[in-house]
Amino acid sequence: MAYTSFSSIQMQQNQSLNTQQPVALKQGQVFHGTIKQLFPDNQAEVQLGGHRFMAKLEVPMQAGNAHYFQVTGIEPDLQLKVVSGPINQTGTITQQINQLLDSMHLPKTSEMQQIAAYFLKENVPMSKEQLTQAEQLVKQLPAGVTMKDALHALQKIIDLKMPMQQDTFQALIQGGMKQGFTQTIDALRQLLQQDTSLSPAIRDQLLQQLQLLAKPFETETGGAILAKIIQSLTDANTSSTDKNILIQMLKEVGILPKNANIFNWSTTALQGPSVSHSNSIGHLLQQIQTATPKEATQLISQLQMAITNNADFTDSQRAELQQNLMKFNAAQSSQQALSTLVKELQGQLGKMRQMSITAPSTTQLLQSIQSVSQKDMPDFITQLKVSIESQSLLSASQKEILINTLGKFSLANNTPQSIQVLVKELQGQLMQAFSRIAEQQPFKTDEQNITAKQHLITLMNVSNSTTDDMTFRVLTQITSKSGEPFIQQLVSQAEQSVHNAIDSKALESAMKQTLHHLGLSYEAKLLDKTADMQQLAGQLKPQLLSLLQEPTASNATKAVAEQIVARMNGMQYLSGENGPQHQLIMQIPLEFFGRKTDATLQWNGRMKDNGKIDADYARILFYLQLNSLQETVVDMQVQSRVVTVTVYNENDQLKELAEPLKTALKKGLSSHDYQLSGVFMKKFAENQPVKTTLNAKTSKDVNGGVDFRI
Repeated sequence: MAYTSFSSIQMQQNQSLNTQQPVALKQGQVFHGTIKQLFPDNQAEVQLGGHRFMAKLEVPMQAGNAHYFQVTGIEPDLQLKVVSGPINQTGTITQQINQLLDSMHLPKTSEMQQIAAYFLKENVPMSKEQLTQAEQLVKQLPAGVTMKDALHALQKIIDLKMPMQQDTFQALIQGGMKQGFTQTIDALRQLLQQDTSLSPAIRDQLLQQLQLLAKPFETETGGAILAKIIQSLTDANTSSTDKNILIQMLKEVGILPKNANIFNWSTTALQGPSVSHSNSIGHLLQQIQTATPKEATQLISQLQMAITNNADFTDSQRAELQQNLMKFNAAQSSQQALSTLVKELQGQLGKMRQMSITAPSTTQLLQSIQSVSQKDMPDFITQLKVSIESQSLLSASQKEILINTLGKFSLANNTPQSIQVLVKELQGQLMQAFSRIAEQQPFKTDEQNITAKQHLITLMNVSNSTTDDMTFRVLTQITSKSGEPFIQQLVSQAEQSVHNAIDSKALESAMKQTLHHLGLSYEAKLLDKTADMQQLAGQLKPQLLSLLQEPTASNATKAVAEQIVARMNGMQYLSGENGPQHQLIMQIPLEFFGRKTDATLQWNGRMKDNGKIDADYARILFYLQLNSLQETVVDMQVQSRVVTVTVYNENDQLKELAEPLKTALKKGLSSHDYQLSGVFMKKFAENQPVKTTLNAKTSKDVNGGVDFRI
């Protein structure tokens, strides 16, 4: 099947640019060229493909003749030696190839002839050593790799001035593939499960990372499951037996304490604030401001633990915050000193773009209400009302119910018992409200970027040592393994709710998470002094690199791990700059509720003088393998912010199906100051191949490398 290939898109975009660039020739390289014009002192104009350049010939030649030339020098002028007599242009390509191989004293094997034919056709200069190394590489092609893919990879190695080595060759082959990423990851998962030679720690860590790739919406599903559990526990029609099973599951995950039962589970929030929740930092700082020196010592210790366990901070940010906390001295502590410390920490957190701690969330305020003095209670109730009214997750009717509940509270008689009754009623109403939002709108966040499921965790006072995300993942895994029919139904309903709520922002988030978990930018992050090294080490790529050094791992496991690492490296090799042009290639293995696909993206554009991407001009190619539409390529071109979209697919009904979506696309583009020119549906057969053009420049660096942008 003929479709728009990544290489053809790149070649077409750079065609006008490439013809203006000189050819990169290095000592020892051989190429097929034609003498166009002779000048005194054996100087000649030589043509290589669409390029012409001046060179000095060792012996006088005749204009118009074609030869195989070898580069004998590049300083001060380009110097060429003829390695074959005049080539008969009417001769067959096989005759020309044989003449080349004879002149270079190379074997006429099938592989060598195919390599020489390809390089001759593409006008790629090559040395005898490169041809010999290339022959050895193509003789060891892995299963499923065609000679065409191998030849493209070999040309890329020469273009990038990279060594002709097996690892580089495999990386470029794997990086150029548009399918098979999810299958390779599945193969690794199966091998890890069967490889008993690996230590359990290494195997479990890798399997856990692969689980993150396979379940990009696992935390949202866990939030929806928690919401369904809360609804079941508060439903009078749920049997006591089923409620006990649900309570036991929440205990196992760590959401409820060990002493919880069907009668007291909802009152756990009254037992004290959680110290492990990521939002507890703001709550602890609020408490420190009014604490005694003895209380402050304990709160500072809890704050240190909260900062250590907060996955949002980098190592340097944690160190900066912990260093400030070291200033605290219990013996010399005063209210003014504590207030100053809190303000400094607030300033640091503000710079780190963490959650606003000067405006606690509704759930945080509810947790701290019992520690408010009677004198401060009126202001606190007003603050709680404002917080409820500004909570964007709550509907108007939900806000009205909560405000009415607050209205019942008597400021004149705010005893501990009355406050406890108020908190319990508000907590129940908030849990009902947030459980419905967590089920129906799992991806929605409020003004503080908090989701409904995170509010539920705060209300339920989770006090384990794991992060919120891990809590939801464990809940999803435990409930999914349950043999209870009503649990399976609950999980199915939660998954369907998340499935129905998936939108473009959810998909964007899933793709970003997948790229992060893969660790594609691992090497670049190592140079970043602010990067969290512990988080980096947990990504898939560094774990696979460690696995390849593990002596106990089986050869089969290592072979598949090498394929995955090669594919990731290949994406980096194929992404890079070419003068003002820039190319980025990404392959993302996606899995949504059991459906797997490889999404491949190639972006080609140009850079402005200030080094930033020019958003006015770009060409973006999406290659997708979809369940219903099968093979699909979306080719989007942007010229002066005018967008043209061409969709390649074999489905005859696609044009009719796409028609209602054009209005939404036009509106969405317009909101970002882009104009939609048109959307066109084509079959793959309608796509015409694009002629390849050599892209190179003169260089005197024989062992030169290339810079990669990751």
